[in-house]
Amino acid sequence: MRDYEQRIARLKSQLAELSQQLAQLEDEFSAYLEQRERRKAYLSSRQVLDLIEACHGRNGSMATIKRWADSGYLGEVVDERELFPLLEGKQGNKRFLYPRETVCRFLYEKGLLRPAFDILDRVCVSTPAGCIRGLVTSFDRRDDRFTYQVQLEETGVVLADVSESELSLP
Repeated sequence: MRDYEQRIARLKSQLAELSQQLAQLEDEFSAYLEQRERRKAYLSSRQVLDLIEACHGRNGSMATIKRWADSGYLGEVVDERELFPLLEGKQGNKRFLYPRETVCRFLYEKGLLRPAFDILDRVCVSTPAGCIRGLVTSFDRRDDRFTYQVQLEETGVVLADVSESELSLP
């Protein structure tokens, strides 16, 4: 004869234990997502070098990044493992991170982060209808990207917040 009461009690205890594990896992996952979102506000040394290469076409070195960090140009230096323990670890003894805004401001002031188009450059603005010619009247730096204000040649209409990806040389 089967012992229904014992089986029901065992399944209820397993269900309670699994529910607790599920709640713990969901909490950890939400903390992971929050840390991943906060991590976007920082750049690692490798990301700084990649940014310099992409924007300036020049290779840098880790020694230069360390020198800038030691001089305080890159803002408050934090250890990635301490600040973001749930994110997957990288190789190396220490992983230093620098505030994105401070790094971008420093690189811009140093001339290593510059816009692809200058003021009064003639550009083509990509639209679904095709390419419209315009003139760059100003640009604004947002982190490591630039947005432009473009005045269209034919109509004189001014387009604001045009990204670099929407512009090309005629």
